[in-house]
Amino acid sequence: MTKWIYLSPHLDDVALSLGGLLWEQAAAGEETAVWTVCAGDRPDEHLSAFAESLHERWETGHDAMIRRRAEDVEACSILGASHRHFFVPDCIYRRSEQTGEHLYASESSLFGLLHPDEQIRVRRLSQTLRTALTPKVNLVCPLGLGNHVDHQLTRAAAESLNISLWYYADYPYLQDVPDWKPERMTPLQFSITDKGIAAWGDAVAAHQSQISTFWDNLPDMRTAIRAYSQQMGGLILWKTN
Repeated sequence: MTKWIYLSPHLDDVALSLGGLLWEQAAAGEETAVWTVCAGDRPDEHLSAFAESLHERWETGHDAMIRRRAEDVEACSILGASHRHFFVPDCIYRRSEQTGEHLYASESSLFGLLHPDEQIRVRRLSQTLRTALTPKVNLVCPLGLGNHVDHQLTRAAAESLNISLWYYADYPYLQDVPDWKPERMTPLQFSITDKGIAAWGDAVAAHQSQISTFWDNLPDMRTAIRAYSQQMGGLILWKTN
């Protein structure tokens, strides 16, 4: 049996984008795994004011990554997937190895160009993925819709492997990219049952610290996910031609 490995830039991205699909695959007896790229510990040195403000909004304090990794373990359990946490710190913690400056110290910087100093991280991550991958896996990575720098980093590392890839749409970021359409890719449609949608919502709810990033409350989140699945006709993955 071929294993499905889903690359998640952050600890909630696969649950947000594909939770229903992973639940359906597990229910059908397929093996799935969520590999989160930016799951590394926060640095000990001084954080930017922007990172501190996010910790306050998340209500996690300085133990944000410990809390978020625990949330991911619970979410993956709900979806019937295994989990793996990689070493890259979230972009809000990253500094230039040359100058020591915070690379992403504002909301707008999260959705700009990947900093040139990040290319060394792309190469390191690609080598880590190459070492970790085994034969007969379907590797699925984000399209990078919305242009979040950590999504760009994940896609760049995956594509540098020079292997056949599957792609998924980054929800809910894709809502800000109304005219998106993957080119030179073949779509594959998956049906999501009511049970799958319910489990999808449960997995997202497990990422409790992150709900306020996108919604006011859990009922709004569940309504939005159901509407998104209906809009997509279930969920779609894209395969490179």
